[in-house]
Amino acid sequence: MQLGVGTRASVTLEPVRYEFANPAGDEWDDNWLVISGGISAPDTEWEFSVPCLTTFEAKQISAWLRSVADGSIPVSVIGDAGVVPSLEFTEPNLAFSVDSYRDESTSVRVHFALETKPVGQSSDDRDQFWVEVAVTPADLDSAADEWDKALSAFPDR
Repeated sequence: MQLGVGTRASVTLEPVRYEFANPAGDEWDDNWLVISGGISAPDTEWEFSVPCLTTFEAKQISAWLRSVADGSIPVSVIGDAGVVPSLEFTEPNLAFSVDSYRDESTSVRVHFALETKPVGQSSDDRDQFWVEVAVTPADLDSAADEWDKALSAFPDR
């Protein structure tokens, strides 16, 4: 899935494999996915490939993208600890939030922590690091479709 293609910042995320090739009969361990990411922002570029989402958590991303496309996800609150993401997961490596809605585009934040942060950033998961991407509703729907297609190769085990 690609967000922000052709804009100042872009984020590409893709499920690449199960963390463990052979299921062991444990719902959690059997369903961890390695997610590959490529990020381009005005002041930095980096890549990562880490096990950070389960199959059932990963399915939430496309639903969230479609909800942002139709404007039903509220702009994220900024609290004492910073921006509060509207989509978070068991591992704090990735999260998502809405920065703003405009007439023709939406500003979406993709949050990175721990192993998904660029080299040189603090490894403390409480330190927030995100990239804002400008997207249209059509971009979000397309990204959701791409994500669903990629996830179809990784059913719950």
